[in-house]
Amino acid sequence: MSHPETDAVLIRHHPSGRLDIEMNRPERKNALTVPMVIQLADALADARVDDTVTAVLLHGAGGCFSSGLDLAEVRPGDPEISAAIAELHTRLAVLGKPLIGALQRAAVNGAAAIALACDLLVVGQTSFLMVGEAQMGVAAPHNLRWLLAKYDVHQALQLTLGCERQYGPALLRRNFAYDMVPDDRVLARATELAEKVAAYPHGGGIAMKQAIIALEGIAKETNEWE
Repeated sequence: MSHPETDAVLIRHHPSGRLDIEMNRPERKNALTVPMVIQLADALADARVDDTVTAVLLHGAGGCFSSGLDLAEVRPGDPEISAAIAELHTRLAVLGKPLIGALQRAAVNGAAAIALACDLLVVGQTSFLMVGEAQMGVAAPHNLRWLLAKYDVHQALQLTLGCERQYGPALLRRNFAYDMVPDDRVLARATELAEKVAAYPHGGGIAMKQAIIALEGIAKETNEWE
C-alpha cells in the first residue's frame, strides 16, 4: 500500500540547525512520484528561506535512497512528472545551504541526479548509483546538468553511456562520493557530517557554499571573455 500523498516526504528539525528530509515510500524503495517530487521541492524551498536551517540531510526510508521513477505510476517524459522534476532541480540548485546525502543501497536514473546534486555524499560499500536513461531511449537532462556542473565531460560520457552500476568503491575513487563506510553506517555517517556542518559558527557552512558558488560564476565569466 502506498503512503498517502501527505507523508511521502518527512521533515525533521534539530536544534543544531540540521534539517532532515526523508523520502518516505519504503515499500517502493522510495520510487519517485509526482506528489513525492513536489513535496521534496517544497521542503527544499522552505529550507532555503528558514534562517534556523544551516544544513540539510537528505536520505530515504527503509535503507534505500531511491530506485528512480515509480514506473507503476508515471512514465518518463510525461509532462506532469517532467515539470515536477525540473522544479525540484531548480530548488536544489538555488538551495544555498550545505546538502548532505546518504546514499544507501541505490540511486537510479532520476534519483541519481538528486544524489549528484548533494554537496557531500556518503555511500556504502555495496551502494550503487546508476544513470541508465540512454538504454531506455530517454533523455537524462538533470543527471547531465549536475555531471557537467560539478565534474567534467569525460565523467558525464562514461556514466551516461556505460549505463552500468557504479558501486561504493568506484563512486569514492571517481570523486562522486565524499566518504564510503560499511552499508549499515551510511545514514549514521551522513548524519554526523550534517550535524557537524550545521553547527559551524556564524553559518560557516552556508557562507562557504555561497562563496564557492559566487566565485565559480566569476570564473566562468572570466573564461568566457578570455
